[in-house]
Amino acid sequence: MAGFNAVRRYYAYLATTAYGFYLPVGLLYLEQQYGWVVVGLTQGVFSFALVAAEIPTGYVGDRIGRRASLALGNVISTGALGAFVFLDSPLEYCALYAVWALGWGFRSGTSEAWLYEFLASRGDTESYTRLDGRARTVRLLVSAAGAVLAGVLVTFGWGVPLFVNAALSALGVPILLSLPAVGATTENDADDPPAGDPKPGDADVFGVRDAVRMLRVQARRPEIRWLVVYVGLFYVLFAVTRPYESPIAEQVGVPVAALGALFAGFKLVSAGAAASAGWVRDAFGTRGVLALLVPVYGVAFASVAFVPLFVLPVFFLNRGLKTVLGPIRNQYVNDRLEDVGRATVLSGVSMLLSVAAGTANLFSGPLIDAFGPFRFLAGAGVAAATAAGVLWVAVDPVREDADSPVGTTPSPATD
Repeated sequence: MAGFNAVRRYYAYLATTAYGFYLPVGLLYLEQQYGWVVVGLTQGVFSFALVAAEIPTGYVGDRIGRRASLALGNVISTGALGAFVFLDSPLEYCALYAVWALGWGFRSGTSEAWLYEFLASRGDTESYTRLDGRARTVRLLVSAAGAVLAGVLVTFGWGVPLFVNAALSALGVPILLSLPAVGATTENDADDPPAGDPKPGDADVFGVRDAVRMLRVQARRPEIRWLVVYVGLFYVLFAVTRPYESPIAEQVGVPVAALGALFAGFKLVSAGAAASAGWVRDAFGTRGVLALLVPVYGVAFASVAFVPLFVLPVFFLNRGLKTVLGPIRNQYVNDRLEDVGRATVLSGVSMLLSVAAGTANLFSGPLIDAFGPFRFLAGAGVAAATAAGVLWVAVDPVREDADSPVGTTPSPATD
């Protein structure tokens, strides 16, 4: 029962990381104020700032405890959302997104590591995909409700839905304090939280050099390296699509007041996808699911060039598939790691994905200006699917029969 209560509190925490109030209006506000290029620029800055934050924030998660790291993330997000509409220039918005990325980095990999290690302490890691999918469902449902309300709240001013989202993020801090501490340096039962999370100076501390060695070891493993490259192609496609959903939807006839309902629909579809992640993995296997991405993405995005209105179902498809892939990818990587350094490795994966996304976003705004949003999306989708297909044939990126986990802290002899 205690373990069940801890998982429910974890679900409640993830609900406070929802951005449903922000999503329908934040980037549309930027596009209307400054244009396509600035939208792409801010998202590129966010991604590169996240790259810079991933290793140190993952290291913080491994060293001082998951809860403290996650709480910092919520505090920074609260400040970013609260300040959003008070800025006056593209440079200020770039700075805001850079700081916001730091908060995101404190959560990236760390929340997933908390859940996996909590389940490992109870001998139940097989439940990870199912429970992670349910947790994402909770967050998506909260985002859906927030998006609907945002469409109403924005009629009172651009800042109102953003202030509400800031308050939701702040609520996550006390919830985090109620979660049990877990981790490789914590020997206490996960149901009985110790007096505090592991502190610097404890025995067998996972150091910075250990973190660098850990990432180096994992990068040499083909089943990790090529999986990240393959998934990264589709992550880039998601990254260059999502910032422009609101402005493009407005171009195909969706009024601003209805954008909240549209984004609620996105979240509901994603929630259903998240809830089915475990079933999808069981039914098709990790390899089967990832193999289907090539034809599905290629055909869907190509259709936008011929019928621009098809961009709306493509948005739904893109979000649903991305949500399903999250827990499946994390399960694949987690199964090939051990507890020590887990958050650092997961943050390293996020770092690489952010490099790819940031680079793409810096170019996406000018390309949309040059070719138009529909031709740009169609070309990006076909290019990503083609590259992924070539990679699948050339290097076999998804290997179900991987070696046993490699994740223990490397000794100096292996450096």
